[in-house]
Amino acid sequence: MGAAFGRVSAVVALLALSVCVSSAASARTLVVAIGNNQGLPGEVALRYAERDAERFGAVMRRLGGVAATDHIELRGESAESVRRTLQAINARIRRSGADDTALVVYYSGHADAEGLHLGRTTLAYDELQAIIAGSPAKVRVLVLDGCRSGGATRVKGARVVEETFDISLDDRIEVEGMAIMTSSTAGEDSHESEKYGGSFFTHHLVSGLVGAGDEDGDARVTLSEAYAYAARQTLASSGRTRQLQHPTYAYDIKGRGDFVMTRLAAAHNTGRLILHAPTTYLVRDDDSDGALRAELTADRAGQPISLTAGDYFVQARFDDHYEEYRIEVEEGASVSLASMQPRRIAYARLVRKGGGGSAHDIRAMGAVHAPVLDGHRLTPGAVLAYGLTLPWATLGVRGRFGQSTPSSGLGGTVTTYGLGLSAERMVDRAGFSAGLGLLVEGLYRAQTVDHAGAPNPVSYGLALSGVVAIEAALGERYFLRLEGGPVTQLLQVEEINNGARAGAQLTNRFGGFGGLGLGARF
Repeated sequence: MGAAFGRVSAVVALLALSVCVSSAASARTLVVAIGNNQGLPGEVALRYAERDAERFGAVMRRLGGVAATDHIELRGESAESVRRTLQAINARIRRSGADDTALVVYYSGHADAEGLHLGRTTLAYDELQAIIAGSPAKVRVLVLDGCRSGGATRVKGARVVEETFDISLDDRIEVEGMAIMTSSTAGEDSHESEKYGGSFFTHHLVSGLVGAGDEDGDARVTLSEAYAYAARQTLASSGRTRQLQHPTYAYDIKGRGDFVMTRLAAAHNTGRLILHAPTTYLVRDDDSDGALRAELTADRAGQPISLTAGDYFVQARFDDHYEEYRIEVEEGASVSLASMQPRRIAYARLVRKGGGGSAHDIRAMGAVHAPVLDGHRLTPGAVLAYGLTLPWATLGVRGRFGQSTPSSGLGGTVTTYGLGLSAERMVDRAGFSAGLGLLVEGLYRAQTVDHAGAPNPVSYGLALSGVVAIEAALGERYFLRLEGGPVTQLLQVEEINNGARAGAQLTNRFGGFGGLGLGARF
């Protein structure tokens, strides 16, 4: 549900690593992931806040070097419970030494411009920041994802970070200070999405942490890279709702380099998927109906993302088609989409398969119709048609022109103009599509008679045709179309006797038609 909810998530993002240098202690990261679906009385219960906390904690454990014993997850807890937990974490860090320790606190739930709503209780931003700022950890990072969470940074507008945060985390933590990122400004709602099964901001932050945010291609995602990616994509996603959502940031960290949040090749039971083009990708478990693991946008070709070993279905989205891949990710190995042969599907075919939206096409064809007047030959002509493809059918409008001459009797010609509406149901197979439909046309006929003094009759009619069509793909945009079918026509026929009208009658005539031509989708 991509609509705005009165909802906040606070994500505290930080990461450490795992190698020690010389005789010094190893860098260590502690993560507290807090999620609460319930807010103050009168606030609508959230669906995904607690799941967001679980997802954030999981990616930090998998790629952030966070030990299981250093990961604490709080679901549905009160402000007092959160307060006691953070104070206990600070005491734990103080006892064990803080020189190479980083603290990450993540919150997802209701909030307003003043604080977090934990069930029926409130934890003010001022108090939360004081607890985290007072931690003996060398680096503290707080990320808030939610309604009016910009109150924690006092940011009223919004900026997408362009410069890097001046912090670093390598084999040892060589920086100190505090950074805060929020999912929205002090006056904005944050959004949950049924499609993502979580909040916009947390979904894109996690996607950035698994590799989509790795702008420089060094297989490490820094704090600035993760924020920049999440901010861009959150703004784009909220653009499809009634209110935009602008993530914000504030930081006071001193050191050198940039702060590494995740390492894409560092985790057990993990492999890498190398994306082949700068576009949007869907990654699902197992097959096209599997759970959505990630929706992410690659800014460059060759960008890697980290995935747990297993089978995946990947869709790469382009302007006029999808590319579909079935891949297996093995532990410690890389899979490159550039080395694989995808299944390419034109956009209109995806619409017919239920992909949503619509597509358009135009067709120009040569056509031939069976004669409907006695003593006349086949009627050759041309058809120009427009089609609107929806998930359930292709609707169309077409005009046609044809001209025939009598095979006996009077000379002259019969010119036919037709304007019709059609509805077709197409079935797609590899390389071609086949379908059935109906066509209803209004007809106008004008006849010239090569006989001195004879009138040139005109008539109106109505035609109902069954349509059998086959389309063969010619690349991604163009196609060859062959169509035909039976036709029944209701028309007025005039009898001429010795150059004079002898009367007219309404009659039914049966015949058929066929057509062949080219089309283009757009």
